Amino acid sequence: MGCELKWYAIREVAELTGVKPVTLRAWQRRYNLIKPQRTDKGHRLYSEQDISEIRQIQSWLAKGVAIGKVPQLLAGENADMLAADPLARLAECETVLMSLAQLQRQKVQQTISSVLKEYPLNIAENQFVGPIVESLEQVKAPIRTLQKALFQSVMLSRLSAILESENKAAKKGRCLFVNLDSVGNLFAWLHAVEVSSEGWNVTMLDGVDELSALVEHSCLDEMSSLVLFSNRPVPEGQMDLIDQLMTRFGSHGRIGGALHTFLKRDK
Repeated sequence: MGCELKWYAIREVAELTGVKPVTLRAWQRRYNLIKPQRTDKGHRLYSEQDISEIRQIQSWLAKGVAIGKVPQLLAGENADMLAADPLARLAECETVLMSLAQLQRQKVQQTISSVLKEYPLNIAENQFVGPIVESLEQVKAPIRTLQKALFQSVMLSRLSAILESENKAAKKGRCLFVNLDSVGNLFAWLHAVEVSSEGWNVTMLDGVDELSALVEHSCLDEMSSLVLFSNRPVPEGQMDLIDQLMTRFGSHGRIGGALHTFLKRDK
């Protein structure tokens, strides 16, 4: 007797692979990648083979292969693409940088939206957001201020919209996400979206620089998990408060960014 095939809903596939449903849909619609079966009601169903193919695509993207080149690789063509630089920037970086130089908000919006739909979040962060942030630091002042402001506002608007959308589908419970870094830190927001894509309903506290009020706040009773994020040193006075929060949430407490390097204190 043959084994019965196991099928996965799109949310299950997203949890297994880390590729958001919106990205899986974009891959199918724009590039004809991953063609799942459909239920009578039109819902997508993915097989083990589909999941294996998704992971292969992730591997290629991590090596610097553009999503538009993946169909050729799946067809067994142009294997030399695998020599792509894993640190290479997405081609969309240049489009955004040129649009920022001309303060063309609509073009910046279109490109950012496309990248966040078509690439897994870690690829978008490492090969798109990071390189653009670095490039903008090389722009001469005062024009740099204008370009950074435009990029920041468009990115935050899009990430906020994604977070809101993901929260509507959340099933794991409520998560309090505390950004201890500067308000609007893009990497904090990217991390918050990543947490929400795991199924948590995320409440974002952006730019918190004092935790004492939070430790005893009644809102913690309503939260199932906690994430603390910072890419900069945390004041020593906040360390005991962080320890208290982490202890309270146990396995459902998480450290993001570089904050963990500041928690390793000598006993």
